[in-house]
Amino acid sequence: MNHSHTADGFSLIEVVVALALFAMAAVVLNSSFVNALLARERGLSNDLLNADIRAVRLQLLLESNLEDAEDGDRYETLNSGTANWEASIEPTNLIDLFHVQLQIEFSDPQDDQAATHTESLYLLRPTWSESDERSELLQDKKDELENSRDFDRF
Repeated sequence: MNHSHTADGFSLIEVVVALALFAMAAVVLNSSFVNALLARERGLSNDLLNADIRAVRLQLLLESNLEDAEDGDRYETLNSGTANWEASIEPTNLIDLFHVQLQIEFSDPQDDQAATHTESLYLLRPTWSESDERSELLQDKKDELENSRDFDRF
């Protein structure tokens, strides 16, 4: 009786190839997971910085006096230490509308964030207007409006 045995298992080459494929898949999945964690952490850090910037911006909006707003102030933020801010404010051709350059310097920024932040804003602030400038702008706009309309048709 001559029984020929057929191998029912895997050869060594097949096992090594399967392990190599599994290792490559594990490396790809692991790197994807690490990247997702880093992106989440970066997103949380950006949210905290944006909250601090909004708080400083609110301090600017609370200033009713133009000179005090330009001088700036110090504000203790929740996440980035003390924020020193100042603003350069210029009136526009529209009544009570101002172009504001806001500069913020944080004393203790997060690891991956800059210590300074600058932004440009357009703010509608009637309390910052000077009465003579405001009346002059109103008169100019009134004159422009009267000149642009043809009252002879009526």
